[in-house]
Amino acid sequence: MTDDRIGQRLDAIGRQLEEIADDNTTFVTELRRLDRTGQDAAAAVTRAVDALRQDLETAIAHQALRDLCTELIGPLTAMETMLAEADFTDPQLVSRHVRGLTATLRGVLTRMGAEVVATTAGEDAFDPERQRCVGVVDPHESPFPFARPNTVVRVVEQGYELRNRPLRPAQVEIQSDRPATREGES
Repeated sequence: MTDDRIGQRLDAIGRQLEEIADDNTTFVTELRRLDRTGQDAAAAVTRAVDALRQDLETAIAHQALRDLCTELIGPLTAMETMLAEADFTDPQLVSRHVRGLTATLRGVLTRMGAEVVATTAGEDAFDPERQRCVGVVDPHESPFPFARPNTVVRVVEQGYELRNRPLRPAQVEIQSDRPATREGES
């Protein structure tokens, strides 16, 4: 092979390498553009999903409030009627109205999924996750004088939970840690 042919061959190889380099540069540029486009699309999808999530949360909250308000209209109407028409001089009639309203409101809570926090006085230990201590009772004043310390001895006010999460803790009194004494003991 002559020097001329070698030079021509090297020139041809050089041109091919330049074309390959140009093609690679174009390819890399296109890949970068596609990457930016993909990142922009991913960001747009994330924003859209966040907006949908917010819309869904708002709709669920609105639905829950609407359901609650709808449920409370009946008891409110009954109370307004009782106030307008009831004879408050008759304690039995007032008592029936109050019992009826209590049952209605308890039904509203049940339909909304709320449940009473189950607490058995004299047996259950105090649970700060579901109960709030409003008093400590000495054993000699307790309805369960021989209950263990920190045992619930009186439920002052029922608590409620929704799907096992507290809405309002039960208000309870617990046994003090002083021992009870039997009569005749000092």
